[in-house]
Amino acid sequence: MNYNDYRLYENPFRLTPPISSDDVIWAGMHKVKGQLEQRIQIAMRTSVSRIIINWGNYGSGKTHAAVYFSRTNRLEEISTEVGTSNALSIKLNLPRTSKDIVQAFWRALLGQLSFSSLIQDIHRLRETFTQVDDFEAVISALANDNVIQQLFVQLADIKQDDLPLLESYLYGDSTKSTLGKLNLPIGIGDDEQVVNLISTLFNCLTYNKQIYSTVLLWVDEFEDIDTLSKANADRFTSFLRQLIDKTPNNLTLFLNFTPKRFMNIEDLSVYMGEALLSRAGVRISFDEPTLEESKEYLSELLNNPKFRTKGTGITNKFYPFSHEVATYVLQHIGRRSIRRINEAFSIILELALVEGEQPEITVPFVEKIKGEIIAWEN
Repeated sequence: MNYNDYRLYENPFRLTPPISSDDVIWAGMHKVKGQLEQRIQIAMRTSVSRIIINWGNYGSGKTHAAVYFSRTNRLEEISTEVGTSNALSIKLNLPRTSKDIVQAFWRALLGQLSFSSLIQDIHRLRETFTQVDDFEAVISALANDNVIQQLFVQLADIKQDDLPLLESYLYGDSTKSTLGKLNLPIGIGDDEQVVNLISTLFNCLTYNKQIYSTVLLWVDEFEDIDTLSKANADRFTSFLRQLIDKTPNNLTLFLNFTPKRFMNIEDLSVYMGEALLSRAGVRISFDEPTLEESKEYLSELLNNPKFRTKGTGITNKFYPFSHEVATYVLQHIGRRSIRRINEAFSIILELALVEGEQPEITVPFVEKIKGEIIAWEN
């Protein structure tokens, strides 16, 4: 047997985030998706920067949300709907292992943007101004120090031969030869300069919402900040606070946070510090899905065109699982989450495939193999 015998192209139950944008889909979770899209529309339409806490248990879909809005064309669709330029969405993980947490964050950010795209966007900005003086005046107004201002002017005029040097400079190369060839006095060394560089970049790219209407910056696994030394944790929260302060317009910072058991939202000050938490005005809760919401997710995932073979004439929306199996499994996996649903139905589907269970996977089969399901609770 193969997946086609179950009217599927492949196993739809992913246990890890996909790499290719073609593999990123959204199923179920309509309430939280609506809340996220509402905040994104507000960010596209208005200018004030803000911090949003995405709050939910492990496996509730926070990482998937960051991936979905950063790698698919959904933001382009939303921008068309609201009549604005597209948003720039960037997903990063909290840098946990680096000794220089701010530099690690900047390098990861630059890696997500890609150097060539950054240069293209700066050129696009310059093309919106017919006079060189106008472009430099805009940079001067948006930059947070003279070195950064000089750097951005130079980015617009960079010669092809100097691109590798400039990329090395942005990654922290401050050797005399590099600085001399680029005619820049110092490298991007301390936290203040990194904040000035990133804030100036975001300020420029969203200037009058011409290149991008807004920047959506997702920091995933933010709860791991408690694994850092206090000095590093304080350093990073101070960095984020300065970033939001120096980018007062068109930046939405999503912090994905998985709370520990019995933790309340008020306890966040221990992780974020009062100064950063006071700037977070919105919380989006990734709640445990109800039984009906879980069934909705299961049905939409199984019948997505990426997974369901065409022209099958299937009447059971849970096929190859019987209706009884859908309910039975969802009632026995304890605290439901998207990850737990995927884990349970993935192993059932794989074992059914190996053992040749057909035409539908039934409750007796699940009873037989339930010991293989890690999340199973009697």
